[in-house]
Formats: sequence, structure tokens, C-alpha cells
Amino acid sequence: MNLSIKELENILSNTLETCRSQVPLPNCVVLYGAGSIGRECLLFLQSKGVVVRCVLDAKSSLKHLEGVPVLRPEDESFTPEEKGRLPVIITIFNGYVSMPDIMELIQLAGWSNITGFLHFHRCHATSLGDMYWLTHPSFYDQQEPGWRGACDLWEDTASTNLYHSILKFRFTADYADAPLPLEEQYFPNSIPPWPEKLRFVDCGAYDGDTIELLNRSGYSLSALAAFEPDPANLAILSRKLPAIAPHAAPAALWPCGVYSSIAQLRFASRNGSGSSISATGDTVIQCISLDDALTGFNPNLIKMDIEGAEYAALLGSRHTIEQNRPGLAICLYHTPAHLWQIPTLIKSWNLGYRFYLRAHCYNGFDLVLYAIPTV
Repeated sequence: MNLSIKELENILSNTLETCRSQVPLPNCVVLYGAGSIGRECLLFLQSKGVVVRCVLDAKSSLKHLEGVPVLRPEDESFTPEEKGRLPVIITIFNGYVSMPDIMELIQLAGWSNITGFLHFHRCHATSLGDMYWLTHPSFYDQQEPGWRGACDLWEDTASTNLYHSILKFRFTADYADAPLPLEEQYFPNSIPPWPEKLRFVDCGAYDGDTIELLNRSGYSLSALAAFEPDPANLAILSRKLPAIAPHAAPAALWPCGVYSSIAQLRFASRNGSGSSISATGDTVIQCISLDDALTGFNPNLIKMDIEGAEYAALLGSRHTIEQNRPGLAICLYHTPAHLWQIPTLIKSWNLGYRFYLRAHCYNGFDLVLYAIPTV
């Protein structure tokens, strides 16, 4: 059932009222999740004088995280009384796990005082900072004209309902409101199909996973321009390319980031698919706009999964998009406002696109705008 704008406003208002109540940090906690978020939260809590008794994780091979023991949830080091009393903070934030399943796993091991990461972040957003789409709810209060204005952009009921559901999930931080992943990313069956022969621009080509998916989805390449600035990812893609792209299709690999203009920017490398432009990055990469790179390429599909640089990259692709009106598959989850800023930007160009929205991972990740040109 689609939520009305008024209902979303009321949900946000109630959330902001709840956020005004300060929740003090406990003296002693247990974390669940020994990944990068777990490490960041552990260090933050220790900096505030909180004792982290252990880090629970059902899959990690680590024995310690920053000197704190890593244990299985069912570990017998804790009594039933301790498991009922000690706060457990879930420190997982990614698109690959169902958080209700994680909650159930922790509860089955006897723990009962559990706080999800979204609620924990909400209480300490200033210290932890924005993470992908996650930010303090006050941001949505400040940006209300933006997200309200994009409510009517969507072509089908599924997209409108998903847009409203995503907003509700971000407002409530309740995983019960999180949309479930559906269909293959970039090639969903529920939207109009792409052209059978693709002149494909892959921005954020990673290791060629989208090209492989393209083949599995029944499409074929007529030409390929792949952009991947991370050297490790590019090396894998280069080795795989002969097997995943036909010899008859021209293919160009660009060791560059895609941006609004030609520029050299700092870059956080060696993060796999999460390598990104970052002011604190460990290296510097060359960036280029598609308008500068693709003279005469004439793409009919452009995909962008470039870790938050999508808006800038679209600005640097405007001429190419206006000239060719390709299909667009643009990720919207890397920064909070991209959910409405990116479709609004493309709409403002008046090129006759129809807008679809689909979610392909858990917890608000891999959320993609599909812009389909009208005939």
C-alpha cells in the first residue's frame, strides 16, 4: 500500500521527536559484527569510556578485534543472566544480509537486549558520520522539498511504492520497513527491456561482474567502454575480458574514474567494489567526463555504480545523454540525497525519460534508477 505524503511527514515528525530524547551510552556492551563497521564502533565506544566485553560474529575467523575477543554468539563464556542484561549492538551495515535473520540468530543464542545499527547510528550520527544513504533524520526534515518533489516522477506503481517505502525505512530505522531485494540488478524483467545489442558504458566496471550479468541476462555487446580506476579491480577485469566480451565487439578499458570534468582526485583504493573518490584516499586517480571520453561512441546504455560520484558524473555526461538518449541505470544509495537529486536532475533535462526504481539488495543498498527513453 502506497504511503501518502502526509503519512510520511507524520512518520518523520514522530522520528524527530523521538530523536530529541538523549540516550546515554551504557557502561558495558557487546557488539555483533567483526567487520569494518564493528571496528569503527568499537573504537568509538572505547573513546567514550565504554567497555566492550566482546564482539560476537557467527562467521568471522578473527580471534580478536582491536584486542577485544571475537566469539560465536552461542559462546558459553556468558551466563544466561548476562545474556539477558548486557546490551548487544549490531554493528553490521551492508546489503548482503537480512537483518531480521541476524536478530533471530542472536536471540536464539540467548541474547535479548539488542539494538540495531541504524538506531545506534541515529544516536551518534555526528560522531560516526554519514555512511552511504545513512544519515540523521533531521537531514530529511531540511531536505523535505527535495524528496517531496520527486514523489511524482515514477512511471509505475511499483516504483512509487518503493520510493515511499525507502523513505519510511530511512525515517523509522525499522528493518521491518526495509524493502526486500528483487530481480537481477541492471537487467530487471519488470521494466521495459534494453536494446538487444548494447553499446554499453560501464562506469564502475569493478571486475566485470555487470558484463557477465549482461551475458547471463540474454543481451549481447556491440561495443564496450568500461571505466575502473582501482588498479587491482582493473587487472582482474583485463584478464577476464576476452572470456566475457566477444572479440567482434570493440572494447576499451579506461583506468579512470568518471566525473564532471577532467581532474585528478584522491581515491581510497583496495576496497574491492567499494573503492571510491575520497578526500582522505591513499592514492590519486585520473578522472574524466563521459563527454570528453566518448566522442562518437554513441552509447545506448550507461550504468553508473561509482560510490557517490554519480551526480557529478551525470553532469559530465549531459551532452552524451542529450545526443544519444541512452538507457540509464544509475545507483542512488551512496549518499542520502541521491534518491531524489539524480532523477530530478535527469528530469530537468526534458529528454522524455520514464523513471523506474528497483531495489536489489537488503537494507536499502543497490537501489537503482532505471531511466528509459520514450520512443
